Amino acid sequence: MKSLLIALLTFCISFSYAQKPPFKVGKVSEEEIKMSECSFYPEAKSMILAEYGDLKFIYSNEDGFKYEMSVAVRKKIFDITDADQGNIKLRVYHPIRGSSREDISSLKAYSYNLVGNKIQKEKLSGNEYFETRLNDYWVEFSFAIPNIQSGSVIEYSYTKTSEFLNSLSTWVFQSNVPTAHSEFRFTIPEFYNYQISQVGNVSFGEKETKNVNESFTYNWRSDPQRGGKVETGTSTIESNSRWQRLVMKNIVPVENEPYMNNKSDVPGRLEFQLVSTKFPNKPVKYVAGNYIKFNEELLSHSAFGDRLDKGSFAKDLIEELPSKSDLEKATGIYTHIANHFDWNEFNNFLSAEAGKQAYNNKNGNIADINLSLIAALREANIKVNPIILSTRGHGIVHPVYPSYQDFNYVIGALEIDGKLLFADASSRLPIGQLPLKCRNGKGWLVDEAGGKWIDLKQGAVYSELSMLNTEFDGTELVTHVSQKESGYAAFNVNRDLLRISKDEFAKKIATKFDEVELENFSVDDPVSISQPASLKYDIVRSIDDAHVIYLQPIMLGSITSNPFKRAERFSPIDFPYSQSYKVISQITIPDGYKAELPEPALVKLPDGQGTFTFNLSQAGNTINVISDVKINKTDFSINDYPLLKQFYQIVAEKNQEMIVLKK
Repeated sequence: MKSLLIALLTFCISFSYAQKPPFKVGKVSEEEIKMSECSFYPEAKSMILAEYGDLKFIYSNEDGFKYEMSVAVRKKIFDITDADQGNIKLRVYHPIRGSSREDISSLKAYSYNLVGNKIQKEKLSGNEYFETRLNDYWVEFSFAIPNIQSGSVIEYSYTKTSEFLNSLSTWVFQSNVPTAHSEFRFTIPEFYNYQISQVGNVSFGEKETKNVNESFTYNWRSDPQRGGKVETGTSTIESNSRWQRLVMKNIVPVENEPYMNNKSDVPGRLEFQLVSTKFPNKPVKYVAGNYIKFNEELLSHSAFGDRLDKGSFAKDLIEELPSKSDLEKATGIYTHIANHFDWNEFNNFLSAEAGKQAYNNKNGNIADINLSLIAALREANIKVNPIILSTRGHGIVHPVYPSYQDFNYVIGALEIDGKLLFADASSRLPIGQLPLKCRNGKGWLVDEAGGKWIDLKQGAVYSELSMLNTEFDGTELVTHVSQKESGYAAFNVNRDLLRISKDEFAKKIATKFDEVELENFSVDDPVSISQPASLKYDIVRSIDDAHVIYLQPIMLGSITSNPFKRAERFSPIDFPYSQSYKVISQITIPDGYKAELPEPALVKLPDGQGTFTFNLSQAGNTINVISDVKINKTDFSINDYPLLKQFYQIVAEKNQEMIVLKK
């Protein structure tokens, strides 16, 4: 009986190149070198003239199946201030431990400039490429294309080889600069069944899909026959492979938008997730993982689950703690770990050193610190599990198919008195509070029960309460201000007060107003990053003996400008927390003046997502104004944008309205 010994695979790839690439590396046209602006985005300082990727499967005796993606990019630099487009960084997943890896090869880079009537070409030399290990898992290849000037054309090409077939490289059609032509081709043998997802604002100008016959030649060896004889030979099998070519043209850049998070999730792109394999003479093998299997894998992982029981280093610390409640014991351990470790500025959710080794080092990445924290808490019989997550800006994790590359952070989740309390010792925030970067969608809680999703925004609040009392004092209007900041509003204030002096902080507040003096500034002591903040100060404005005085009753403490100005929105609106802004403003009318008041208002977003009330009343010479804004929802879709924009506009305009005092 013959058994397959795949040692040599050759297959036809000529079909993928039957249609010429959009440009040839190493040769630019006179038209490209003389181009002065982007035709469909004239304000651009640079653009991608064309980019091209081609993905195919290859085989080697040593590594088996892997894929290879060839990439070429050509850019035009209109303005030297955008020369940073020539600083290229390519990251690959190349863990120190384990045999599987990704690699970059065949790097080439050129710049082209018009000198006189000739195109001058300059090549990046081999010693100008740099390979840097960022951590135990990632390697970065970087280089700077030489001699970039206003008007330069630059280009680079490389080949990425990867042994990670469960998820192929994502092809991103949209960049932070306009792109005239983005093209991607791929050929996938019929043995591999991928779910291919078109994500973001994808509208292909050209799309071709064909079946292509690929011939695979493999070595085989028979089972031992009578007498021990073994036969060997080669055979050929055919694959009815899938070939596809996708092109987008004249693509506007992805630009920053207010409350835009995870910019990498916005561009139009193509993603691949392996679902199953079916090789000749073999049954179907389902590959696509799920979070239950992922959870099991993590619990047995040497750099994750195995670390959670390495808390013996904390025995002496635990014995020194007084016998108190679980929360008090947990707080003591947490405080010690937070003060003991210095974070090295690297994120990760895996650590081969968490426990005694990391503790003795006294510094490490996020996983070194927080997995050590969890191990110490478990040593004290505190119920705690890890939550792995992706930080803000790193992207939202896939809700169905888990990937190690989606996650970059780990925190502790303590269960005490029926409550779930987050803990990140690297932040040195108290138990129950998280740095803002962690408030990103959902995280996966890893535990023996199978794990579950946890909303990372739960309990995240930004709250301001401002009391304003304005009175006329001769030739001056004096507004006595008392502000109570809670949640992340307090965090922002306290963080500044711990960095700068009170006088500097008062000056910072004063810059928000025109032609005023800020006096009698005070703040509750002691200042703590974890406590509500209480501020008091006076705003003094000179007033001539005018017949008309204009007062803005909601001069601070609420929304007074609309951040949403564009007609269209291309990314979801992502608030990291729920928001509350309440201003109670009392104004004493000077003798001899009569007041003209704005109209009240009540605005509601659907389903309790947000409310705005603006109420006014006058009793004698006293005017009372209340502005109360609540935004209860944190995630709004592109379709929600018009309504949210309108809501903000009404709030901003109403809070800017003046009370007019006339003699």
